[in-house]
Amino acid sequence: MSDSLVDLLDSLVDTGVAAGGDVTLSVAGVDLVELHLNALLERTRLRPARIDADPDSLQRGLAQLVLVVVELLAELMERQAVRRMAAGTLEDEQVRALSATFVALHDRIDGLTEELAFARTAA
Repeated sequence: MSDSLVDLLDSLVDTGVAAGGDVTLSVAGVDLVELHLNALLERTRLRPARIDADPDSLQRGLAQLVLVVVELLAELMERQAVRRMAAGTLEDEQVRALSATFVALHDRIDGLTEELAFARTAA
């Protein structure tokens, strides 16, 4: 990520801003989820009494957060794909592509989960 984008986000969080946008989540070329996002970023007046700045702890925490978000989005998109299949709005080729993509995605998530668990026990 470029420093200028980080600088912009840091400035927005520090001063506060309302932001909005649209996101479409697609798998195998099939649009499954459309999100309309609105966010209000405000500067927090209170600071935490303790900040855990241990690099290993930060990396594990970030990895866990990313994994949870990926699992959540994968489950959401899979449910939407099942609904679209049940409604008959997908072509056979789209169903095959979605199926293969979700299998690969779940295999990768399982691999990441195992790597994170191993890193946790090794630490």
